[in-house]
Amino acid sequence: MTANLTGNTPMATQQYIRIPSSDLLLGMFVAELDRPWKDTPFPINGFHIRRIEDLESVRRFCKHVVVDITRGKAPRKQKAPNLTILSSARKRAPAATAVPVNHDAYEASRSVKQEIDHFEDAHAALRASFDQVIERARVDEPLGLAGLSVHVAKVMDSVCRSPDTAVWFLNTQTDDPCLLKHSLRAAVWAGLLGRHMGMPREDLDILVLGTLLADIGLARFPTALVTKTGRFTHKEYMAYQKHVRIGEDVLRVDGTADSRIVGIIRSHHERNDGLGFPRGQQGEQIPVLARITHLAYCFDRLLKPFHGEHRVSPATAISRLYKQRSLKFTEQLVFEFIQALGMYPSGSLVEVASREVAVVVEQNPGEKLQPKMAVILDAEKKPLPRVRLVDPVVDANAALPMAISKVLSPGSFGIDINSLREQILGKRIALGKFGIRF
Repeated sequence: MTANLTGNTPMATQQYIRIPSSDLLLGMFVAELDRPWKDTPFPINGFHIRRIEDLESVRRFCKHVVVDITRGKAPRKQKAPNLTILSSARKRAPAATAVPVNHDAYEASRSVKQEIDHFEDAHAALRASFDQVIERARVDEPLGLAGLSVHVAKVMDSVCRSPDTAVWFLNTQTDDPCLLKHSLRAAVWAGLLGRHMGMPREDLDILVLGTLLADIGLARFPTALVTKTGRFTHKEYMAYQKHVRIGEDVLRVDGTADSRIVGIIRSHHERNDGLGFPRGQQGEQIPVLARITHLAYCFDRLLKPFHGEHRVSPATAISRLYKQRSLKFTEQLVFEFIQALGMYPSGSLVEVASREVAVVVEQNPGEKLQPKMAVILDAEKKPLPRVRLVDPVVDANAALPMAISKVLSPGSFGIDINSLREQILGKRIALGKFGIRF
């Protein structure tokens, strides 16, 4: 292929598909442009879309491109009416000023294998402390946020050292459908996004603590409503909305919370387009920390639904989040979250080009489409005698057969990742209060 879209070469083939640049996705291979290559900074032989920055760069130069689906991801099939409705809604949504970011503020210094035990210990302590806070909120006692803050800080110490470890844990832990326990997961997702954006450490801890307490008003609700797994009736949903005001009251009674935490509680159900509750705030009326909290809660509910919907893969949840950009969330936050987790987050089940099945263990910095993986099933979908660990970036011979071709739903082929934990992360040997994995 030497002609571009300005020539006469037909591009609508099974291999080459012409699409608007706005429909480009991470993982696609751009084969042709709608303008001469020499007028752009892109390599003339084509290139993969590997980062969010690549998406934004192509969209600045081109309205349409041709993608080669044999060398990269194919376009999604979407119904035109839905695209029209979403596009119109996005145009009406308010634009928000970009939030300053510093992607170099924190450096990952430990692998999942090195950090997993530290994270789990810190998370278990946070969970126990949060359970005590919930009980105090139920009986209208001071919450004891100082103690909770200590455990939040320890969890975030671990997240800052190894964000992939937190993602692995959240994507592989046992489900807990309780609404209040959902706050624990959302708090870590929020912390991961805040860390990626380079928020100052004090703000990062406030964000996580505020996200953890965002639904604290539910502690005053009947147990049957808080633990319900089916869809809310209209009456139940109207009652549920009151947890925001009740949560504010709980924090006022306690009297020790930072005002930013109260702001998170007040606005964590508001939407960028103004269709949230309870005040219908929109755009920059919503505090940045509350916007991050809202995104974290929505993402986790896609992963761990408690209204009867099917669980989806982390990659599918990310794509659904992307569709809500500018509506529920500002576009920048969605892009930053995608960057923070990668297209194939740790703990994701995938099928690779060799038709083997693997679980993503952790990301390769700068190579988000080539994560480190543990191969679990062979090409016939039969369990391997022993899990095979692969790093496509280090092992050049493995790169092509290990290219990810399909994202699988959690539990596909009866896979229980936790049952393979020791093969993937190593067996833990206790050494007094400490331990090491081999």
